[in-house]
Amino acid sequence: MANSYNVSGLPAYVDQNRPLLLNEAILGGISAREFTLMAGVKSSAALNILTSNVQFGDGSVCGWNEAGSSTLSQRVLETGQIKVNMAICDKTLLGKWAEYQVRIAAGQKNLPFEEDLMRDLSRRISNALEVAIWQGDKTSGTANLNKFDGMIKLLSAAGSGAISSTKPAGETTKIAAVKRALLAMPAGTLTEDAVIFCGTDFLRDYEQELVTANLFHFEPGQDYDSIRIPGSRVRLIATVGLDGQNYLVAGQLSNFFFGCDLMDDSEKFEVWYSQDNREFRIAVEFNAGVQVAFPGNVVIAAI
Repeated sequence: MANSYNVSGLPAYVDQNRPLLLNEAILGGISAREFTLMAGVKSSAALNILTSNVQFGDGSVCGWNEAGSSTLSQRVLETGQIKVNMAICDKTLLGKWAEYQVRIAAGQKNLPFEEDLMRDLSRRISNALEVAIWQGDKTSGTANLNKFDGMIKLLSAAGSGAISSTKPAGETTKIAAVKRALLAMPAGTLTEDAVIFCGTDFLRDYEQELVTANLFHFEPGQDYDSIRIPGSRVRLIATVGLDGQNYLVAGQLSNFFFGCDLMDDSEKFEVWYSQDNREFRIAVEFNAGVQVAFPGNVVIAAI
């Protein structure tokens, strides 16, 4: 009879999904998914830009009449190095309803509720990163926001080149604000990937205004995190990163870049039992950053 495999030394099944959990943590938010992904970024990367100015000449005459030019430029996407370190003592569950998950015997150490904990941790990292993508500020005193500069800071900075739209006196509706941001978009940006980002709170109120105005039909039981703006080809996309920020940001998805590594072991999602400390340790490490290639094609509208 053939010897059976000894699998006692293999990690639990949830461990096999650690790379998936890392991807979910980094790319799980709507902005990280929708933006153009730049993988393999260690600390910073250049967005190499080529723009040409074409000028027609008179083809009915002979001779060489030079006109037009091509310009090479760069914008730099800088990432911040981020880590999450946690220590969990399973013995704190003793005497509680969850103590049935605790194994005290030597060699039987398993992290209680490991799969649920990993999924919850991944979701919360993803949510915090989504907020940082928009609200990040390296000068902030908030730990979750000061690892890299987010879109609001990049686009609202003096000399950023972005199109700024101020809220006019008398504008009281979300419908009017969306219309103003839409009309401020350069005509050349109204392509199939044209979008306007807003907060989830804004989208909720906007939808209700559409219902009241009888301008939009909702499918029963359908949940939305984005909708097509009536009368346009542009999508309105909700993100928690813009909740309470009083901004709409409009542009082409191909113009928004999210940078991270995801290429080597510098990014980790690890769980282990520390014999020295007699507790479980969780380590998550990754980097992230954002940038736009053509700020002049982006509208940041105050609301």
